[in-house]
Formats: sequence, structure tokens, C-alpha cells
Amino acid sequence: QVESSVSLTVSTQQHVPLAFTAIQKAMYLTEFKDRFLRPAIQTLASQVQASQLILAKNSIANTVGLAGSVPTSMLTYGQARAKLENFLAPDNDRTLLFSSDANLNLVDASKGLLNPTKEVADMFYKGYLGSANDFEFFECQSLPIHTNGNQAAWTINGASQTGNQLAIGGLTATQTIKAGTVFTIPGVYAVHPLLGTPYPYLRQFVVTQDFTASGTTGTISIYPSINWGVGSGGSSSMTSLPTVSALPTNGNTVTLLGSVSTGYRQNIGFQRDAFAAAFVPLPVLASTEGYTFTTDDFSIRVMTFGDGVNDLERTRIDVLWGMAAPRPDHAVRITE
Repeated sequence: QVESSVSLTVSTQQHVPLAFTAIQKAMYLTEFKDRFLRPAIQTLASQVQASQLILAKNSIANTVGLAGSVPTSMLTYGQARAKLENFLAPDNDRTLLFSSDANLNLVDASKGLLNPTKEVADMFYKGYLGSANDFEFFECQSLPIHTNGNQAAWTINGASQTGNQLAIGGLTATQTIKAGTVFTIPGVYAVHPLLGTPYPYLRQFVVTQDFTASGTTGTISIYPSINWGVGSGGSSSMTSLPTVSALPTNGNTVTLLGSVSTGYRQNIGFQRDAFAAAFVPLPVLASTEGYTFTTDDFSIRVMTFGDGVNDLERTRIDVLWGMAAPRPDHAVRITE
């Protein structure tokens, strides 16, 4: 048995601050929990969610939908489901986060289906979609906007490349390729993850780190790693799984998803184990008051301390977290 692993680095600390003068605390500060603490925690949760969705977006190559157009039918979400099926994602615990605009269009397109069943009625009356195409749908206001860099389509610089680094050419100095950019390579098709048999569509790749050209050639980081031949030819040494039907050809021009320097909102569908997050409890510091609240899913610290110089009482609410994508192919982007 050969197992692979990914590193999960816990290094992101985010917080929201609160500050009150002694006069405010004495005269006006009532219902602190409901009026101030709860909204501050909700703000922090939104910030963390937005940060995590950006990281998720930058790791996902599989994409459906038409860049520049909000999906208007269930077909697009069926295509998202098909991507997960093709890459053998488990059929349980699947979630799809979609925008209010996408929700509006889908509800409007489905209004002719109204009948007494509860979920369709809720869709019509409340804008709630519920479960469909193996996804549990949730409207989300923190979805990331992906903006392509200003580097136009580039070429493959070198034949028979493998791995997660891709040498490219046809660049213009100082122009950029942004993390999260999705592209395809002519003749390089997606394959069954175990058998290596090709699917009838090109393999999508995502750039995983921002890149700025310093000349006409360079090297970008990509997902998935380019692995060819393993698993499809009866190899006895399965050190890696196949990801492509063929290796890139030198000089081929890639095709970008969307236009350069243009932003597109990304709805995200995923199976639970596509991503992993960890929250580490932060201690309450000396000479302060507070507590650390920890559940199985997250940990949050609330800490209060005085500022005698300015006659203020300050409270800060913190989380320390990290995130990794063990199985990005078990997630899909639905572009708008």
C-alpha cells in the first residue's frame, strides 16, 4: 500500500475588535451579548468563510458553467454532479454553495414545476432550493470572485512534462497569471482516476500560485499533477494515479477559462472530505479576562483588557486556523 499525504499548516489568525469607553460602559452598554458580541462573532465567521473559500477556489480545477453568465438551469448543476461522479467522489455529504443571483435564476427557471411537494413549494415561495443532484444547496454571500491575470494564453515550453510544475512560453514580461486560473491543454484529456481510461473532455488544470513573468518563459505551479500511463498499462508499481490521457506537446497553446483581466464569481460544490480545516485553541493572555470556546469543529477566543491611558475597555475575538485540500477533484466550481 502506498498512501499520499498533504500538509495542513495552521498559520492564519483572524480577529474582530470591540472597544468601549468607561462612560459608554457605565451609561449605555446594555445587552452586550446580543447587541455587540454575537454580531462581532458573525462578522468574524464571515471573514473566515470568505478566506477559506478563496483557498478552496484556488485548489479546484474542475469547472462547469459559462464564464460571464449566471447559470439558469438545473443542467449546469447536473454537470457539476457529473464531474464529482467522474472523479469518484463519495455520493454522501455533498454541499453546493451558490450565489443569490444563481438561486434567483434557478428558482425562476423552475417555477413552472410548482406542485404540492414541500421542497418545490419552498423553492417557489421562499427562494429555498434544498436538495438536488446529490447536493444540499446553501445560499452564500461569501463566494469568491476569481479575476484572471493579464497574461494572455501561453504555450507549453518543453515536451513530455510531468509533475505539478509546468514550463511555459509565449509570455510577456511583468504580466501575471493568478492563482485560481483554469486552463486546458490541446490533446490532454481527463481520465478515470483508477483505470486511466480517457473521458471525452479535456483535463482542466488550475494555477495554484500567483505567477509574474520575468521574460518570455517561466514555470507555473498547477493542479492536478501531470501523471500519465500509471494504472492504464497494468503497472505493478502504483506510486501515483493517472490524471491525463497524454503528456503535453511542446508548443501547444493552452486555452484559458474566461477572458484576461476579468472577474467571475465562483459557486462551489464539494464532497465533505475534499477539504480539511483545523482550528487551534488560543490561550487567554496574562492580565486579561476571557475564555476560549472549543467544539469538535472550531475554537474561538474572547479576550478583554483595559486601556487605562485612553479610558477604554477593549475586547478582541480571535481564531487561529489552517486549511488544506486533500482531494480537490472531489470539488467543482460553477462559474458565473
